[in-house]
Amino acid sequence: MLIRIYKAVQTLILIAVVTIIAALFSVIVFLDMNPYVIVSGSMEPELPVGSLCLIDCQQKEPDAGDIISYKAGDSVITHRVAEVTDEGYVTKGDANDSKDPGIVKQKQVFGTYVFNVPKAGYAVMFFRSLKGIVLTIIFVICFSLLGRLLENRRE
Repeated sequence: MLIRIYKAVQTLILIAVVTIIAALFSVIVFLDMNPYVIVSGSMEPELPVGSLCLIDCQQKEPDAGDIISYKAGDSVITHRVAEVTDEGYVTKGDANDSKDPGIVKQKQVFGTYVFNVPKAGYAVMFFRSLKGIVLTIIFVICFSLLGRLLENRRE
């Protein structure tokens, strides 16, 4: 009985992992979209901290009011276009009182915001951390050992 439950859980986990990987691969490769995790409250309530947002990398010529992701130094910033000028874009976080310093040049823009999944960014940040990687490896090892123990018990 336990081995059947274990096999069912194992199959469900495998299907879930493969589905998530296939969906992310499809979005990134076929639809040319990149996921970004929102790490500050500058765009709340539109983009809450911890959201995973998708950016359309084909749409690099935003209009005023669009939300864009752009490179600023070593950071990727996701803010709203407040104004389009001949030099580039004036941006501002929705929750910020003032506009961002400087003009965002066209070559800095990665793309335009499409949608977000609230709180999904926390999972991404966890699995990218050392703690998340180690715990995932431990989980896989323990789950595999449990399967072996149940098979040995059955015999």
